[in-house]
Amino acid sequence: MVTRSTSVRLRAAVLAAAVGVSGLAVLGTPAAAAPHFDNAPSVQVGYTDSATPGQAYDNTEDVHLPLGSSVDAAGVTHTSRVYATFDLALLKGKRFLGSTLRVREFSAADCGKRAIELWRTERIGRTPSWRRAPAEITKVDEILTPEYCPTATISFDTTAVINAALAAGDRKVSFVLRVPAAHEADPSYGRRLNWYNSVSLGVQFNAAPKIDNKNLYNGGVPCATKAPYPALAFYGVNLQAVGTDTDANDQRALRFDFAVWPKTDPAARTERSTEGRQSGRAAGVLMPDGLFADGVTYAWQARVGDGFEESAWSKVCYFVADRKLPPAPQVTSSNYPLGDPFEHMPLGEPGTFTFSGNGDADVAGFVYGWGVSGVRQCTSGELGQTVCPDLFTAPGAVRADVPGGTATVTLNPPATFNTLEVRSVDLAGLTSAPVRYQISLSQQSYPVITVVGAQPEWNKPVTLRFSTSPGIVGTTEYEYELNGTTQTVPAGEDGSATITFVADRLTGFTVTVRSHSANGWISPKGQTTVRFSGAPRVASEVYPANQVSGGVGVPGTFTFSPPPGWTQVQGYQYSFAYGDYQFVAADPTGQATVTWTPEGSGNVLLSVFAVDMNDNWSEDENMYWFDVA
Repeated sequence: MVTRSTSVRLRAAVLAAAVGVSGLAVLGTPAAAAPHFDNAPSVQVGYTDSATPGQAYDNTEDVHLPLGSSVDAAGVTHTSRVYATFDLALLKGKRFLGSTLRVREFSAADCGKRAIELWRTERIGRTPSWRRAPAEITKVDEILTPEYCPTATISFDTTAVINAALAAGDRKVSFVLRVPAAHEADPSYGRRLNWYNSVSLGVQFNAAPKIDNKNLYNGGVPCATKAPYPALAFYGVNLQAVGTDTDANDQRALRFDFAVWPKTDPAARTERSTEGRQSGRAAGVLMPDGLFADGVTYAWQARVGDGFEESAWSKVCYFVADRKLPPAPQVTSSNYPLGDPFEHMPLGEPGTFTFSGNGDADVAGFVYGWGVSGVRQCTSGELGQTVCPDLFTAPGAVRADVPGGTATVTLNPPATFNTLEVRSVDLAGLTSAPVRYQISLSQQSYPVITVVGAQPEWNKPVTLRFSTSPGIVGTTEYEYELNGTTQTVPAGEDGSATITFVADRLTGFTVTVRSHSANGWISPKGQTTVRFSGAPRVASEVYPANQVSGGVGVPGTFTFSPPPGWTQVQGYQYSFAYGDYQFVAADPTGQATVTWTPEGSGNVLLSVFAVDMNDNWSEDENMYWFDVA
C-alpha cells in the first residue's frame, strides 16, 4: 500500500497530548480512546474522456476507471480524469480529526511511472463531461512514486481541505484525480483504477459527549439549585448524572467525573470517577461518607468524557448533609392504653394512637408498623437513577402537625398479640431508636367460620358461614381469601354472610377471613381448613352406616367406590370385625362388591383401603361402622 496521509495513530496521540495539556483530562488514567472511522457517503464517482468531450461516465460495474491518456486501436487518444463528490453531513456537530481519500489501481501502462494529483474542485452535483469540467481550486496531494504497481492502494491526505470545507459550512466536497499537466498526454503514465474499490473518503472524528443538566440526582432526589436545599442523610453520598454520546463506539464506554465541595470552600474540592458507563443511563459514584459534616451545605457537579474529550461541567447542585438522628417519640393511645390489655382493649373498635416529637424541631414526622416500623423505600427510575419518594407519601409514615409536634393515626391490630413499633424521622429520612407499644386482643375479635350443613364432600358444593362475636356491631362485609383470590361478601342484617363453592381440590381448601365494620374496625384474620376424606367410599342397603339393621345370618352386600380423584383402582383391601384383610378386584368402573353374613349381633367395623395399579394402598381408610340387629 502506498500512502500520502499522515499516520492515524500519530495524529491520535498528538491530539490526546493536546487534550491533556489543555486540562480536559482529569483524575487518573483516562479510558483508552481512538478516533471513530467511517466513510463519507459518496454523491457521485465517474470520469471524463477527451475523445468524447460532451459525455460523462459514471462509475459502472466491471468498468475500471481510466486515468491519464491511452491510445485505442484506431489511433485515437483518450485522456481521462476521475471526479468524486462526498457528503459531509456525518461530520456535523462532531470534532473532525482527519480524512484520507483512497483509490486502488487495477492496471498501469508502465509500472516504472506513476504521477497522480488530487485537486479540490468546485462542487459537483453529477459527473461532468470533459467539456464542462469544474474549475480546480487547489491541489490537495500528489504521488510520484511507482511502488507496488500495478495493484497499489493509494491514499491522499485530505485533512486540511475537509477542515476548510467544514469551516466554510460546505455540506459537500468535490475532487478530481488527474495526471499532472506535464505528463497527462503521455500514454506511459496512463492507468486504470479498480471500479469495485471506486474512490472513497475515509474520515476520522469524535462526537463530544454531553452532560444532561436535566438529569442530575443526589441521594435519590433531583438536583437542587435554589434554597432551601434538601437535607440528605447517608444517601447523600450517592451522586448520579446522565451523559450522552452519539458515537456508536462510545455508547458503553463513557467516563463520569464527579466533584463535591463545601459551598463556602470551593477549594476543598473532592473528585471521584467511574468508567465504562452507558450513554443515556444514570452513572454514579459513592463519595466517602466521612467527607460530610452534619448541617453543612455542599455543592456538587459532574461531567462526562469518552476518553478523547470531556463535556463541560454540569450546573452546580446543592444539599445539606444530615448526620444527626432525631430523638425517640412518645406513643400514647386514648382507647388502647398500656396496662392489662385483656381488661382495657375494646372489642371491635379501631385503636387511636398519638405520636409526639416532644417539641424537638428535628422531628418531621413518624414511621410506624406492626412488628417493625417502615423505612424509606427507594427504587430505580427509568434512566437507572435512584428515586427516593417523599417519605410521607409512603404507607406507614405520617408527618407531624408542626416540627417536633404530634400525629394521630387509627390502626387495627392484626393479631392477638401485637407490637406497634414507632420511630421519629427527620427531613433527611434518618430515624430514631424505636419505641415499642405492646397490646393484646381478645379471641372474640376474630370472625367465626362454620360449615353449613353436612360434612364437605369432594367435588360437591360447600357453604361456609362468616359471623362475629356478639360484642362486635355494625359489621358491613367480610374480606376472604379462597384459592389465592381475595374477595368480599356483604354482611346481612344479623352481621353474618355465607359463601358457597365447589370442593373440587383433593388437597382441600384453606379459607381466611376478616370482618369490616362501619366504625373502621377490621378484625384479625380468622382461618379454617375445609378437608374431606381421601378414603374409598362404602355403601350398603342392608347395613347402612351408623344404623341398627339386618340381623344374625342376614347377608349384606357392600359396594366400594374409588377415593376422590382416583381414576384407576386395582381393587380394595377390606376387613370385617377386625379380621384379616382380604383383597377384592375392582370392575372397569373402579367399583367392587362383597357379601358378608354376620354371625352375631352388635357393633361391627368394616375397614376398607383402596389399592392402585402399583399395589399402593390409599393413605386414608374408610372405617365404616354399622350395627347388626
